[in-house]
Amino acid sequence: MSTTIDKENFINSLIIKYVDALDIERAFQLESEGYPPEEAATLETLKYRQKVAPKLFLGAYLPSSSLSPSPQLIGYVVSTSTLSETLTHESMTLHEKEGRTVCIHSACVDKRYRRYGVATKLLSEYINLLKKPDNEVKYKRCALLAHEYLIPLYQNVGFKLIGESEVVHGK
Repeated sequence: MSTTIDKENFINSLIIKYVDALDIERAFQLESEGYPPEEAATLETLKYRQKVAPKLFLGAYLPSSSLSPSPQLIGYVVSTSTLSETLTHESMTLHEKEGRTVCIHSACVDKRYRRYGVATKLLSEYINLLKKPDNEVKYKRCALLAHEYLIPLYQNVGFKLIGESEVVHGK
């Protein structure tokens, strides 16, 4: 017997919240499955980003159920901020607390839940959080590096393609 998922109900049931330290190992698992080894962040890097920029690490969680007593992380967006106006090698490794440019490092969704709108919902919520007037830092821009095939996803949530980056990450 086959089943289908009602995408709208599925997306509306997701819990969007900040990723805490207890979920970093799961985030690392998703990162390792979602990116080639030369592009994937290390566990230590994800721990660093969550520690220094917890309000820039947002997750999508399946709600609790009889099979899983606590919400399960199925996707996330993680960033740091920089004083630079563009992404640089340095801005991709450090977090500058007063930075007004948000550098997205990873937007990752469990492969079982891709093409359901999880990334779109997560990125949209993320951008809305960055725009909140009560943020400590008033962000001016959000930047990322993207593989060509993912450009439409990012454009769909409001990113503008500005061209090829001088930063090379992985192959």
